[in-house]
Amino acid sequence: MNTRRIAIPVDSDKGLQSTVSGHFGHCKAFAVVTLEDGGETTRVELIENVPHSSCAGPVNLLAEHGVDVLLASGMGMRPYVIAQQLGISVLKSEAKTVAEALQGYTNGHAKDMRDGGLCQGGRGAHN
Repeated sequence: MNTRRIAIPVDSDKGLQSTVSGHFGHCKAFAVVTLEDGGETTRVELIENVPHSSCAGPVNLLAEHGVDVLLASGMGMRPYVIAQQLGISVLKSEAKTVAEALQGYTNGHAKDMRDGGLCQGGRGAHN
């Protein structure tokens, strides 16, 4: 069985209907979804984002919670590289809710973040 843990930055706590945050590093929390083979969601948990002064904080938090995949609308190069080094795949998703993001992921619509999702840090970027 191939279980995956998928993190999605969110601004609300409504389970699968949580609103996806447009700002990875400054989101309220991360919805972490356990997804089984065949796309069955077996668990949705909310992990509060940590106060941080570096881009590594949120990425390390996700790694500590066993996240395999991060779905986000954008992020800075530094957290992207850190995620890759920690074995977390980072994919771009334009979904509005966690459910929509998961559907896009399971249908193969989420693309590598390098394809238009990386922001230039320090200028109001997603990091």
